Amino acid sequence: MLIILITSILISLTIYLVFSSSYGETTNDRKKDNLSLFNSESEVISSMGGLEQSSKNRLKDEREILFLQDTAGKHSINLVGRRKSFSIALGVMSLFITLSVYFYPLDLGSYSELEDAKVFKSFFKGSKEERAKNKGLFKKSYLDYIDKNADKSNYIYTLAKSLKDLEEFKLSRLAYRSLFINNRDDLNGDILAEYTQVLYFSSEREFTEQVKKLLDLTLLKNPDNPIALTLKGLQYLGEKNLDQTVIQWTKAASFITNEGEKKELEIAIEALNYRRNQ
Repeated sequence: MLIILITSILISLTIYLVFSSSYGETTNDRKKDNLSLFNSESEVISSMGGLEQSSKNRLKDEREILFLQDTAGKHSINLVGRRKSFSIALGVMSLFITLSVYFYPLDLGSYSELEDAKVFKSFFKGSKEERAKNKGLFKKSYLDYIDKNADKSNYIYTLAKSLKDLEEFKLSRLAYRSLFINNRDDLNGDILAEYTQVLYFSSEREFTEQVKKLLDLTLLKNPDNPIALTLKGLQYLGEKNLDQTVIQWTKAASFITNEGEKKELEIAIEALNYRRNQ
């Protein structure tokens, strides 16, 4: 932040110095030109025949007065003042525009967004231990980001899914909740199933009333979602309803595309069938 501020000030000072000094060079050049012209005219007047010396002197005096008025009059002083005022105004304006790029008035970018990106990248690229250490700082930026971008469902969903994949369920739950609150009618069964799963894990693997209601809504929207069916089987298992557990898990296995996950569920089904037949 300090580097950005210093850079902006230096840019503004440079612009001010360039414009304020340019008038001095122009004025000096004009003085030199007028002085050269005055000397030439004096020589011509001196060489003029048929004029008395007093007349020649009077003409020289008149030319000298005109020369002085042209190069050092009030008009020149006013122009210098105006030039300096313009240079100051231009410098201040350039400072404002430069800072606006980073601090939002023109919505061209934001220093806070750059900081958020840095915090996000560090969190997602870090190890589990590093994430635990930096979770407090990340959560603050994360909550601010969700609040500012609540209407950008694709951004929020990307964050929610990424945190879910990292098994940061309590953090992921916050983004899914924002999606649910602001886009409930537009969420499909698959996203609702992900939210239900995250809610279940972040609730210490308990089927709270909130988890049950969301699970029923998910199955209403997509009765063939394998995540929701697996969770429904777990709910029945907790209620000691082994028959319904097997039914839900068998149906879920038919929709699972990952062979490893499918095999694990089939093993669990076999174990339940063995318990039922004892």
